[in-house]
Amino acid sequence: ALFVGGIFSMYFEEVRKAVESGNWTAADDHLNYIIDFQKKYGAKILPSDAKINLEIFYNKFDVFKRLSAYYGLIGFVLLVLHFINILKPKINLRKVIRISSWVVVLLFVMHTAGLAIRWNISGHAPWSNGYESLIYIGWATILSGLIFVRRSEVTLAVTALLASLILSVAGMSWMDPEITNLVPVLKSYWLIIHVAIITASYGFFALGALLGFFNLILMNLKSKNNYNRLEMTVTELCYIIEMTLIIGLFMLTIGTFLGGVWANESWGRYWGWDPKETWSLITIIVYTFVTHSRQI
Repeated sequence: ALFVGGIFSMYFEEVRKAVESGNWTAADDHLNYIIDFQKKYGAKILPSDAKINLEIFYNKFDVFKRLSAYYGLIGFVLLVLHFINILKPKINLRKVIRISSWVVVLLFVMHTAGLAIRWNISGHAPWSNGYESLIYIGWATILSGLIFVRRSEVTLAVTALLASLILSVAGMSWMDPEITNLVPVLKSYWLIIHVAIITASYGFFALGALLGFFNLILMNLKSKNNYNRLEMTVTELCYIIEMTLIIGLFMLTIGTFLGGVWANESWGRYWGWDPKETWSLITIIVYTFVTHSRQI
């Protein structure tokens, strides 16, 4: 108790002196005293050296901040290339588009590795708070683009731009990237199942929204010279938009039902009409109208 009570004040005092003098020897000695004390009395709960080094690497590399810039740059380039390819098909850009698409795939692998490293460091699924939800939704958005890229390559461009936007929001000052322990209500396997499914649906909805905006732009660019070509592209994208919304709606509905199961496990009731539950239901109803309206 005497050691714990006095060592930190002594250490910080030595740090203050070291900042002024530039000599960190005494501060390092006090830090080593703390480390030895931890190893002696807290060895059972201390993370391994490998995990500590992994966390240091994760913090220094700052993968999600880097990915925000990389996704934005390559997404913008891809979108411009696709516009040129659609409006001026005589210009052969297939090779450049293919290389750019593979760059997005490589960035997605980095994104996946970043999530896996964060999962390993924290010991729980990396979608337990606002920051982690955003980086996971960005991952799901790119995944949705990769799923539909064979049907339309433009999906990868718009999802890369959206992932860049999502990760840039995650990097804002009011989002906390700190890796922390879970609060008791989140210490459940339903965190992995419910949250993963319901937040992944946002990526598919976002893809549908962005392709919708892209389609509106193409509709306004129609002329006598390109009408047939653009009409075919618009129709193709309409089918893809419908498929993305159906997948998103399916996942959102399943995720909401699983959320009720989680609520019963955590609070002893399946549905309480709180704001989150109510708006989940409203969202399902709205997207149900959207996906069925074309049948009328």
